[in-house]
Amino acid sequence: MSTDVDEVQERLEALDIQNKLHVFDIHTDHNLNPPQDVLPRLSGQVIAFLKGNGEDIDTVLKKPALKPAVTHNSFPFTDYFISSSHNTYLLTAQILGTSSAEAYTHVLSRGCRCVEIDVWPSKSGPIVTHGYTLSISVPFAKVCQAIGSFLDNTYGPYNPGAKSGLDFPVLVSLECHVPPSGQGELVRIMKEAWGDRLVQGPLEGVEDEWITPQDLEGRIVVMVEYYPLPLLGRSGTSTSVTEEDASKPKRKWSLWRSDDTSSSSSDDSDDDSSGEDIYDGEGGTKSLWPFGRKKKSSEESGDVETEVERCPKISDELASVGYYARSMKPAKGWLSQRFNDVPHIMINISESACSKLLSAIAEHRKQKHPEHEHSHILHLPSPLTSLVHHSSYHLRRIFPRGTRIMSSNLDPSKFWRSGSQVVSLNWQKYDKGVQMNEGLFVGTHGWVLKPEHMRKKRGLDFDDGVHAQSPPRPKLRLKGHVVGVSAMPAPNGRTGKSFEAYIHTELFYHREVNPPPTEGDGEVSAVAKSTSLENVALRWKSKSIKVGHHPEDGADGVWNETWEWEYERDELAFIRFLIYEDEFGKDDRVSTFCSPVERLVMGEWLVVRLMDRKGKDVGTTALVKFELEEL
Repeated sequence: MSTDVDEVQERLEALDIQNKLHVFDIHTDHNLNPPQDVLPRLSGQVIAFLKGNGEDIDTVLKKPALKPAVTHNSFPFTDYFISSSHNTYLLTAQILGTSSAEAYTHVLSRGCRCVEIDVWPSKSGPIVTHGYTLSISVPFAKVCQAIGSFLDNTYGPYNPGAKSGLDFPVLVSLECHVPPSGQGELVRIMKEAWGDRLVQGPLEGVEDEWITPQDLEGRIVVMVEYYPLPLLGRSGTSTSVTEEDASKPKRKWSLWRSDDTSSSSSDDSDDDSSGEDIYDGEGGTKSLWPFGRKKKSSEESGDVETEVERCPKISDELASVGYYARSMKPAKGWLSQRFNDVPHIMINISESACSKLLSAIAEHRKQKHPEHEHSHILHLPSPLTSLVHHSSYHLRRIFPRGTRIMSSNLDPSKFWRSGSQVVSLNWQKYDKGVQMNEGLFVGTHGWVLKPEHMRKKRGLDFDDGVHAQSPPRPKLRLKGHVVGVSAMPAPNGRTGKSFEAYIHTELFYHREVNPPPTEGDGEVSAVAKSTSLENVALRWKSKSIKVGHHPEDGADGVWNETWEWEYERDELAFIRFLIYEDEFGKDDRVSTFCSPVERLVMGEWLVVRLMDRKGKDVGTTALVKFELEEL
């Protein structure tokens, strides 16, 4: 009897997981590859408009609204943006979420090419979970098997001599909390699940300086934590850590400076509120120590600390698996350094720390001080130029701040604009961040080439590149014309009823801003000459109209309005097209479309598929035309 009950319970749990995984089914690709079998319903007014302009209805319905993106795999690793998932194993929120190996299958099927695994020790073997939270775990072996099975079932077993369609590697960001004695088991499990796909060290005949995705196509590249010698506080060439080293006191390191003194820190503190962004781990755990989190005694007061809880170090066996992606939390001065001694250093940094660099000049302008406190790192010509240049030599991964407990997301375009290749997002939520990620990577292999001025240049000295200037940016004018929207879903509680609706469009882009010279003796400081990255949002709103909702057909509305924006060209400019219910208080968002401007089909009437609040294509469309001209 108990066996039957257990079987029923397992089936119910599996059904619950499938329901939660439904959030990963996003239909952004319907604007690139419109389904040809079932065409959406258009309103009578929209059909009449198209016929009046000599358009064939079926032809307009079947043509894409987006241009395809072609990405070659022969450029250096650092020349790409990579679609990336943060805490991939979680199905919902960060603190109370359920973990599932199937989540990896779903994000990989949507084009994600960098997944994250947080692995911890347990009595039953290594598990994947969000540490120090109430998240439910899943076995590490099951996660690895899910990744390997998806790749084998989709592209066939790994065969280095044959083309499989997997033209780029898959990256695995491994946050290892297993002690060195157990890391051999991790490597064994990965080898067993992934076989020859797993990259286990340097490849023969491949130039470290110019490694490309083509060299690693179809393979799995693991990001493994790397601790540089200054952090370890000792000399030598080995990166392994002995018990004697682990017992030595460690220095405190921060983004801006090193400090031999220690201070107290709360594990659940918001890393956006700190005066300086301390070396921090994933999931909001902040640490003043490279290898540990401070533990406080019950009698502790003020800044007194009693002991240090040591974090796991990396064994040589695990380190060899991470040869092409040595993940390093940065210390003082990293932005002006090229790490030549050890190949393939990847900077792993929080959104807060990177944002501080990008906003440092803006803070300086507010403070009106002659010299900014971080002027030692804000070298000319700008922190933005330095970030872009540094990323042409080293991969950089951005992870969300730990306080995003409801799986909200950062603005990825801000960090792409600074050259960051791997911007990790919480795919559990269909918000603006995920919409932009979907827009950039739709129809690709999960790898997209950076704009040309961000790419690596052969023969360019690192120090010379630091002072390279950004190319001039022409002014553009984007015009939009919306005729009407068909088959809108009903807002909350409005099924079968009428409601007021309006269209809201947004253009997001970033531009470099030069602050004015500092006042005083007339001399312009180095900081004053620098530039920072400014986020610009241009918006337009239509009039509100009353529409009637029908349970079977949805709601139709006709606006026939135009708008236009002028802006500086940014290859990473995004447009969002949204439908809102106009009501008292906060308006409800009904439908959304999001895309890079450069992916839009221009100069033609388009039937754009609008996604509902969960990213699903429920048949809602807008008839629009976009036009772009250089001024």
